[in-house]
Amino acid sequence: MPPGTLSRAGVTLAAAKQPPYCGWRQDAGQAGTIPASLPGCAVTRRQAEGALLPGFRGSVVETALARASGPSASGIGRGRLVWLVVVRSNLLVLPTTSCGPCGSPRPPQVSNRAVAIVDGWTAQVLTVVPVLAGAQNGASAGSV
Repeated sequence: MPPGTLSRAGVTLAAAKQPPYCGWRQDAGQAGTIPASLPGCAVTRRQAEGALLPGFRGSVVETALARASGPSASGIGRGRLVWLVVVRSNLLVLPTTSCGPCGSPRPPQVSNRAVAIVDGWTAQVLTVVPVLAGAQNGASAGSV
């Protein structure tokens, strides 16, 4: 994901910490040997990615667990445990806005990549941030 994608949307990130047994719980939970949830553990990566289905057609590029803060309109709040799910789809067309030099407006851009911000406790999609079309193919794209 290109640097600045989330900051342009007013979203900031911090490292997420979970109890040490959460990684083990995810492995065992996927095998069906223990309950799907334990106190203090986020939903699994698979559950977060599954929150985008059945409406999403495409592929998950990258997923990361983080603490996020964002504007009230985003539904994120402050310090919320979230999964950042970077997705790509030929069907995903999200309007984006930007301004050209000297304040002259440019036509809206579309994007086939976006970052879905998924609640870490409920797997509810909180918001989707489009990856700007001009930044998608950058050679120095950073990671979430």
